Amino acid sequence: MTELLDLPEVALVREVAQARRAQLILVGGAVRDALLGKPVHDLDFAVQGNAVGIARVVADRLGAAFYLMDAERGTARVIVARGGQAPLHLDFAVCRGASWDEDLRGRDFCINAIALDLDSGAVLDPSGGLTDLPRNVIRQVSQHAISDDPVRALRAVRIEQTLGGSIEPATAAAVSAAAALLDIPSPERVRDELMKTLALPVAARAVRRLDGLGLLGQVIPEIEPMRGCEQSPPHHFAVLEHTFVVMDYLDEIVQHLTGSSGEYTAGDLSGVQESGAPDWLRGLSIAEPHRAALSRQLNSTTTNDRLRVAVFRLATLLHDAAKPATRSVGADGRVHFYEHEQVGAAMAAARATALRLSGEEVEQIRATVRHHMRPNQMSREYGANGPSARAVYRFVNAAGACTPELALFCIADGMGKAGAATPLEDADRRAAVATALIKAYYDQFSPSVAPRPLISGEDVLALGVKQGPRIGQILNAVREAQMVGEIHTIAEALQVAQSFLEPDN
Repeated sequence: MTELLDLPEVALVREVAQARRAQLILVGGAVRDALLGKPVHDLDFAVQGNAVGIARVVADRLGAAFYLMDAERGTARVIVARGGQAPLHLDFAVCRGASWDEDLRGRDFCINAIALDLDSGAVLDPSGGLTDLPRNVIRQVSQHAISDDPVRALRAVRIEQTLGGSIEPATAAAVSAAAALLDIPSPERVRDELMKTLALPVAARAVRRLDGLGLLGQVIPEIEPMRGCEQSPPHHFAVLEHTFVVMDYLDEIVQHLTGSSGEYTAGDLSGVQESGAPDWLRGLSIAEPHRAALSRQLNSTTTNDRLRVAVFRLATLLHDAAKPATRSVGADGRVHFYEHEQVGAAMAAARATALRLSGEEVEQIRATVRHHMRPNQMSREYGANGPSARAVYRFVNAAGACTPELALFCIADGMGKAGAATPLEDADRRAAVATALIKAYYDQFSPSVAPRPLISGEDVLALGVKQGPRIGQILNAVREAQMVGEIHTIAEALQVAQSFLEPDN
């Protein structure tokens, strides 16, 4: 607790509160994690006094962003940027009740109802959370804690999976019962808990747990038709189980990038067999600069401070959402899902919109689902030698910034067809495509390295082409020739453009 009190941000909050003659306690995850010896991420303060006023002063002193979350209830957030790391959130709320004891007894779980009095340094624990903490038991503070706020049902699973603990039986029953109440809270609050869960290193395991407790289908209704939707060989699983298996493999791939802690580190993925990777990843060889760039991309945050990898995982969860609606059986008895990626892209975007994700995040999900089949198709067409430069360019041109994630998805999706029974040759083909896509994207096509176009629309107009879609078609053809290395100069670009004016073109 001394280390917690000595954090610069905590020390500043104490100083500001003392100057304003307000009393505070630090409560929730920060205290819990400090007692467990884990890194402290966000700080939650309960205030007997003007919580919003204290938050404003703290934000000014830290040069941080200030957000008034609920003026009526006296809650505010301070967001401290930390240069490449996830930002630090300091939340301030007016004490709920006449005393600290009453405030803490109104919280969600006993291990989250342990507080540190910033004046005396005393640990406050009216609900017995210190007893649950060594065993990582998640127990609701009162019999109605979850029914009072159904979002706590989702939070119980997230905390359980974060700590590697267990939800005690009576609380688990309350969690399941709260599934039917999840339409009561705002979509934004449900979204926030879901996205925090999808940001966990064990996201696949957490999603299975949400499903087992009856919560997942309430948040993502599209999964219910997937549950019994059977597929033909080489698929071994119905669509929903296939999706869960894909998420299992995707987590394993990401963990090879991040390390066992789930932090994005600077480890090299080249020679993955030597570093303990399974045989199905033996064909993946990512050089250090590309690995570092991929790690940064996965660990980047959207404009709403959500991890990009969490948005990617939501897209993975929804990638086959349209299979039940597009399922057909051919004359040969084989099951088909024609155009499920196009239909699914619209479905996934609609669900992301309903969850109040940002336009940027909706587009990431739409593009991921829309193009998720193409790397696998390239692996079948080009084999272990990898795709042609033109095929890579056309894919990257369509998938954009989602290219690296879709490269990883290609491997996981292939393994999700038959799990451990998947032939290693199939895994090698997909890994070759993934390697080629990641290398090409970061070497040639990402916005930071892509060369400027050799010519513009004005240049094409000067050749005598009239305004219209033909200009865009010509520019696209010239750009493709440039990006696959067929042309390098303006003169060559104009020659390609001129060729489109000849009669045969």
